[in-house]
Amino acid sequence: MKAVITKMQNLPYLLLIFATFFWGTNFVFSRIIVEEIPPFQLSVMRWVTASFVFLPFVFKELKQNIGVMKENWRALLLLGVTGIAGFNTLLYIGIQYTNSISASLVNSISPLLIVLLAVFFLKEKLLPIQYIGVIVSFIGVAIVVTGGSLETLLTLTFNKGDLIVFAAVISWSIYSILMKKFGVNLPKRSTFIITMYIGILVLIPFALFERTYQPVSLTSLSIEMIFGVIYLGIFPSIISFICWNEGVMQVGPGKTSNYLHLIVLFTTILAILVGGETLTLTQISGGFFILTGVLVASNPQFMMRLLPQRGSKGN
Repeated sequence: MKAVITKMQNLPYLLLIFATFFWGTNFVFSRIIVEEIPPFQLSVMRWVTASFVFLPFVFKELKQNIGVMKENWRALLLLGVTGIAGFNTLLYIGIQYTNSISASLVNSISPLLIVLLAVFFLKEKLLPIQYIGVIVSFIGVAIVVTGGSLETLLTLTFNKGDLIVFAAVISWSIYSILMKKFGVNLPKRSTFIITMYIGILVLIPFALFERTYQPVSLTSLSIEMIFGVIYLGIFPSIISFICWNEGVMQVGPGKTSNYLHLIVLFTTILAILVGGETLTLTQISGGFFILTGVLVASNPQFMMRLLPQRGSKGN
């Protein structure tokens, strides 16, 4: 087993593919599971499962860093609310009213929102070409959310599922900015397990209220649903986290950010094969605009090199 782990660590690009694949399965499988287990209860079940599985591997580190955790409790609270409770639950709520493909397309704008939030809160600068990327991506989101209908855009009758997923993406983007600001001084694995517990505590009151009108009994769940929850608690939650962090450390954040676009690819393939969904022309065109804009905004220096330089001699 140790030899397998060591070999995998020597294949960082494969780790990044695994991470995005498992995140892609979250969109497809959760859409199926949420039909039987409501969003708040599903989120609690997922993160309780994840915390039980992850705790033995991080317990020693957590004991050593308990003082650091106490000192940074405000940052951890915000991380738990936005990254664990907010993003995942909003995604599960939204995916009840839209399909997996559209949800993953809206989610793919998250790198762009992170760039924008970094401008406002971290005082980072945007190049002119990045603003073009922002506009292009939001055109793509508008196409997906409106179904390509001008009437929908003018009457502001958007797909509420896509809008809720967009709110989830905002929550994740805030989480990412907080991690960028505070995460430097925090041990990653200990931070992850603590934010899990915070997220669970935040979600429990909502899950209990949800049970008053949509109660779910564990004994009544099918074996497929139980295994589905366990899968969400292990693979998209923990394995993706480990693979992604290892990949980022070896490859660098600049190169790894583009691998996030694979989530849309994997989600689309799985949604068609497993979820019985159909890829529409609107999703294709909207996805093209979103991904093009994100690539432009996330890779400004590379895009500038592709543009003709002023003063260059023509033929």
